[in-house]
Parts: sequence; structure tokens; C-alpha cells
Amino acid sequence: MSLQLDPQTGVITYKGEKIGEHTFKDGQSTVRVNIEYSTAGEWILPLSGLATGLSQLPENQPAKPALTIETREVAIDKEFDVPRLLVEKLVKRNGHIWDFHKTDVDPWPSRLHGHDYEKGLKLDAITGDIYDVATRARCKTLKKRELKYLQTQLRECKDFKDIVTELVDNPRIEAERVKEG
Repeated sequence: MSLQLDPQTGVITYKGEKIGEHTFKDGQSTVRVNIEYSTAGEWILPLSGLATGLSQLPENQPAKPALTIETREVAIDKEFDVPRLLVEKLVKRNGHIWDFHKTDVDPWPSRLHGHDYEKGLKLDAITGDIYDVATRARCKTLKKRELKYLQTQLRECKDFKDIVTELVDNPRIEAERVKEG
């Protein structure tokens, strides 16, 4: 059974139970939802539609990257056999487009990382390890030569020069910071 909305009252129901509401005030829609469900099967797939919808909201769009670097599929050195969540669609395309943000609030998997939003991956630009965003499992590793190229591109960008120097060129400094932290 799907969610039901009463446009007159703004009440949202699921299986006949009120689970939320919609209000409209001053040109702004607000939706509140509280839902609980049990399943013996896959629990995450029912959430994928909600997650897809929430990802379309303006406040959930990624910030403009300060630098974008493309790596080819042949740049992958290793692939690991790990489950990956592909709840929306399987994208088959050669290569990866890595977006690097000057001020990224999430330091995982490292303070210097890139996003491949289309494939749901994050690249640790220090080690070359590539992770599935949903499971946080390492699923690939960039070839050393490609990693060096990527690091050079970052180093040549004024927005990333200092952090590349700190984390890649002088990794001892970062190790000491982590140990102290």
C-alpha cells in the first residue's frame, strides 16, 4: 500500500495510519513524516524512493566543486568483491569524474577526497582507494600512476595546493595530527 495524502487536511497516511502531514505557509511547503515498518526481506529498498526524493531537494544538492578531475576506467588498479548499493540505476560509463570541494564538511574517507556522484563513489586522493558511498566499503583502487597524476592536478590548483602539501607531500604531519586527535 502506498502513502496517501488528503489534500484538504494535509494528512499523510500509510496503511490507514497517520504518519505525517503537509502544510503550506508563506509560499513554503513543509512535509513531516514518521514511518515505521517491519520486513523479513530487504529493508533498505523501501527507503530508496524517499531517499531519491529527498536527494532532489535544493538543500541536498552538492556544492559546486572547486576542481573536477577525470580518470579513465583503465586507471583502476584493483577491484574488490564487495556488495554495492545501486538502488536507483546502474550507470555504465567509462571512467570517473571526480569532484573535489574546497570546503567539504565530511572528512571521510580522508580530508582530501573526491566524489563521483554519478556512480556513488568517493576517492581517497591520498591512498587512491575508492569507496562505495552507501556501504563505505572499499571497492576499487586507483593505479599509482593515475593517483600521482590526480595529486599533481590537485597540487596545481590554488584551492588544494596547501592540503596536498600537508597530506601527500608531508604525510608525517597528518599522522601526528591524527595521533593527537
